[in-house]
Amino acid sequence: MSAAIGTIVVIVASFFAYSQVREARSARHVSLLISFQEKYHSPAARSFRYRLLSGEFGPPEEFDPTRLNVEDFHSFWQLHDQLEMLGVLVDRGLLDFDLVLAGFHRSPPQVWAAIEPYILTRRTLASPLEGQNFEKLVWRYRESFALPSQYWARSTVL
Repeated sequence: MSAAIGTIVVIVASFFAYSQVREARSARHVSLLISFQEKYHSPAARSFRYRLLSGEFGPPEEFDPTRLNVEDFHSFWQLHDQLEMLGVLVDRGLLDFDLVLAGFHRSPPQVWAAIEPYILTRRTLASPLEGQNFEKLVWRYRESFALPSQYWARSTVL
């Protein structure tokens, strides 16, 4: 009888510990996403993304950050690096993709479409790892059942 009660106590304690770990993980995900969102949606970052996506720097096939002024060059690499890091966090399971999709359901695929030719060229010239996690993230978007095929037809709408 004592062994049975001890077993039940261990099971209940294990369940409680598991739920605490899950809750801590969820809180970490939300904290990471909020921190990212604050930077990603700053007025300067929004302005640069709008200019990039509206074609101010040319069509994707002609986009070249080396032709940008210093401030825009920095903004481009900051945007790229933020989305690359978001891809790393999702790929490593440190951030749930569903949270990313809910918070950023349009922008990452749009940015990728605007810079993909440049990044693919850069992989041959600089580093074969350039933008790989960002690209994986975009593929997760494309494979998501939450975004039907009609979405991709209108994904260029700003």
